[in-house]
Amino acid sequence: MSPSQTSEETRSGTRQRLIDAATRLVAESGLDGASVRSINREAGVGNQSAINYHFGDVWNLISEAARQSAQAYVASMDRLIISTQSRNADGQLTLTDVAEVMIRPIVRMVSSEQGRCQVQLMARMAGDCGQRGRQLLAEGLGPTSLRLSALALAAMPELGKEAAGVKILFAFNTVLNVIPDAGLEAWWPLETTSRDRLDRYLRDYIVGGIVFSSRVSSTAPSGE
Repeated sequence: MSPSQTSEETRSGTRQRLIDAATRLVAESGLDGASVRSINREAGVGNQSAINYHFGDVWNLISEAARQSAQAYVASMDRLIISTQSRNADGQLTLTDVAEVMIRPIVRMVSSEQGRCQVQLMARMAGDCGQRGRQLLAEGLGPTSLRLSALALAAMPELGKEAAGVKILFAFNTVLNVIPDAGLEAWWPLETTSRDRLDRYLRDYIVGGIVFSSRVSSTAPSGE
């Protein structure tokens, strides 16, 4: 291996360690926990200029962490859609399938420490990282949201495009926040704490919300 190859691998390794460190810190503490010093310490990087060298600034680093997190979710969802379509005789997805391909990738991600941090980072972007965070997440997941909305509309045309889009947004936001924060069920007076059964009930809840139809009053002002 040439010195230039060794140097490139070192730079690549440092870059990814910084991304992984930022992902963990934002997942745990939000943007307030992701200072240059704390990220370098978490990544085991001694050079205090490493973030500027690789990313320009901390926000660009966090943006890359969010991009990788969204990419991991989308790739898993794409594989699940393809496998589900191949199993169905007509190649179409039911509403239950749509809920499953939305939920299952996150369930799989949170089974590992890295995946859990990636999901929690996305939840932070949606919830407490301000407009920049929400815009960043929307850029990464917007195309996926449109795809899920189209699948839901194909499964239930009477939904209409507007309702399909809005309900998929609400459903995804619910899934993103409920699954990584699992734990309340251990203290709640439930009949089961089985993760598999809870995930099935979540899927039923999502499907029920999509199917439910509320009529807009013809006398309501425009925009309500």
